[in-house]
Amino acid sequence: MVSVNFWFEFASPYSMISALRLLRALTGRINPNPEAEGLPSCQLPDLSDVSIVYRPILLPALFAASGQTMLPGVQVPAKGKYMFHDVHRTLSLLGCPGFPARPHTNWPPNTVLAGRMAWMLAQGPSYVCALNSSGEPSPKLEQGAQVLAEFVWRVFEAEFIGGEDIGSPRVLERLWNVYVAKADVGSEMPNGERAVELANTSVVKNGYRDNTQAAIACKLFGAPSFTTDDGDMYWGNDHLLEAMAHHKVRSLLDQPLGYCTKSAPSPKI
Repeated sequence: MVSVNFWFEFASPYSMISALRLLRALTGRINPNPEAEGLPSCQLPDLSDVSIVYRPILLPALFAASGQTMLPGVQVPAKGKYMFHDVHRTLSLLGCPGFPARPHTNWPPNTVLAGRMAWMLAQGPSYVCALNSSGEPSPKLEQGAQVLAEFVWRVFEAEFIGGEDIGSPRVLERLWNVYVAKADVGSEMPNGERAVELANTSVVKNGYRDNTQAAIACKLFGAPSFTTDDGDMYWGNDHLLEAMAHHKVRSLLDQPLGYCTKSAPSPKI
C-alpha cells in the first residue's frame, strides 16, 4: 500500500471535483451519467493499493510563499469566468448539477474553520474522540476514511451549490452533525457544536498551520495538488489519475526522483 497526499482548499473549485471523484472511488458510488464514464475528467481512480491522505491547506499562505497575490480566478477575470464554466460542465458530466455559472457574492469565503475541522477529522475518529476527552489517541479506524471524504465533499457542496457561508460555525455544525456525528465509526463522535470548539483549540490550530507549512516546504503553489511517497508532485484535478497510478509507472519516468521534499507526516497530539 502506498500513500498519496491530497492537498486541497475549500475555496478551490477544482479541489471540489477531486473531492467528489475520490469520495466515489472510496465508497463505490458510480456516476449516474454512464455516457460520461469514459471521459478523463469523469474517470475514478483505482485506490485498491493507494491510501489517500487528506491535507487541507490555506491557499493565501501558499500563494504568499510562492509569490502569488490572490486566487488566479480573481486576479484574471476571464480565467475566473472560464474556471466556473469548466467546473460547472465537469460536475454536470459527473451527475452533480447546480454548480454556479459565476461565483457567489461571498466567494472566496473564509475557509479557516472548515479547514481546521477537516484537518482534525483527517487525523482519524480516534484522534477526535481523544481530543474531545483529553485522552491519548489510538490508531485510526478504517471507517474514518469514508466519513472524512463525505464531510469534505458536503462542505464543498454547501459552499458552491448551496451558496452557504462555510465560514459560519452554524453551517459547519450542521454538516458535522449529519455526516460525522451520526456515522458508524466505532466510537461516539462529538456533536457539531463541540467539534467547532475543538477546531478552535491550539493543538488543532497549530496542526492546520503546520500542514500548510508542510505544503510550502513541498514547493506546492496551488490546489488541488497530489504528492507521492517518493516526493513527486501532480498539480490539478486533471492529474488525479496519474497521481494515483504514479507508483505503477515510476520506473518509466526519465527524470530525477521527486519534485519536492517528501511530505512530512501530519502532526498528531
